[in-house]
Amino acid sequence: MKLTPRYSADRFRIMQKTSTYGFPDVVLIARPRFRIVFFKIVLIALLAGGGVAGAGDDASRKSTGRGGCPDLIDLIKDLTPVVVNISIERDVVQKSSADPPPLFRSRPGHFDERVKGKERFQTDTLGSGFFSDSSGHIVTNAHVVDGASKILVTLESGKVVSAKVVAVHPKVDLALIKIPPPYPSQKAKIGDSGSTNVGEWVVAVGNPFGLGRTVTVGIISGKSRFLGLGPDDDFIQTDASINPGNSGGPLFNMAGEVIGVNTAVISAGKGIGFAIPSNYIAELMRAPANPGQAVRGWLGIYVDDVTAQQARTVGLNQPRGTVVDEVLAATPAHNAGLRKGDLILDADGKQVRNGRHLSEIVAGTKPGDLIRMTILRDKHTRTVDVVMGKSPE
Repeated sequence: MKLTPRYSADRFRIMQKTSTYGFPDVVLIARPRFRIVFFKIVLIALLAGGGVAGAGDDASRKSTGRGGCPDLIDLIKDLTPVVVNISIERDVVQKSSADPPPLFRSRPGHFDERVKGKERFQTDTLGSGFFSDSSGHIVTNAHVVDGASKILVTLESGKVVSAKVVAVHPKVDLALIKIPPPYPSQKAKIGDSGSTNVGEWVVAVGNPFGLGRTVTVGIISGKSRFLGLGPDDDFIQTDASINPGNSGGPLFNMAGEVIGVNTAVISAGKGIGFAIPSNYIAELMRAPANPGQAVRGWLGIYVDDVTAQQARTVGLNQPRGTVVDEVLAATPAHNAGLRKGDLILDADGKQVRNGRHLSEIVAGTKPGDLIRMTILRDKHTRTVDVVMGKSPE
């Protein structure tokens, strides 16, 4: 869907191309130092409340561990069975050289024949995923399985089974893979990422550096983060430690629900990880195996955010909405009569905050849906009905 403010994201794309581990924008980050701070907060709360709970308070003992810190043992026991480790092999053809390039981490003995001055070898990549239903479907990142010649999934029991890609989300970095029966009995419970709050405790489970199921804990540090990886960036930011190999693994809330899919960290940051909101998983489950086929509505416009000066010019107290910068020919927006310079104030009954917000609204529609927009043109408001189309991408 071509709906995004026009600014460059080159620096993020360069990071993707140069990542040693083959993960977009993923590097080592420091383990979050929340435990000491949290202990101090709990200690202050206990002193203010008149002391430690009585010895007979079983509920208190279940929710806290030694020293008053939260006890996640039972929660983690329930969560880890739905998480899997993913390893893949990619066939790569490279110009002949004594050694494979450092970008690829090939295993010894995995060089194949020389073909017309080139060498063919296999590369290994590690990632994570989790069962989304009881039919063997596993959610992971698209970049984890992209170009895979072989996908192997390691279950909690240690059993290794092969898998195949059955769907790829057309707009965000998510993929759905499937293993053959028999299927595990447990599956992840998918939560509502839209109802999460900054400061909420979260648990990340994954396969960092091939170590196997590893659990880290942190909080939601921010929401709706835009990294420039795509027009639909809407990342959840967390300080739960995420490393190469965590990609595709779940980010759980304290109710044991998946509220995000761990994806990336900023290369220069420490303790700053990002997860794709879980609400995109429903779209992934509807996605066809052909990633080029649209499953979401499409307008066919380019937009720019409203500046303070533009807001004053049209009589707004503060910037809001988004300005149409270009309307593509023979698109739903063109057919509905939208024009360059129109200020879109409302869409589908929601006040539009900016271009990214309009993108989110459109992302929630399907081809054929009708949404009503309120626009400002020549200082007069008018209503426009747009029938969502199918993206050509």
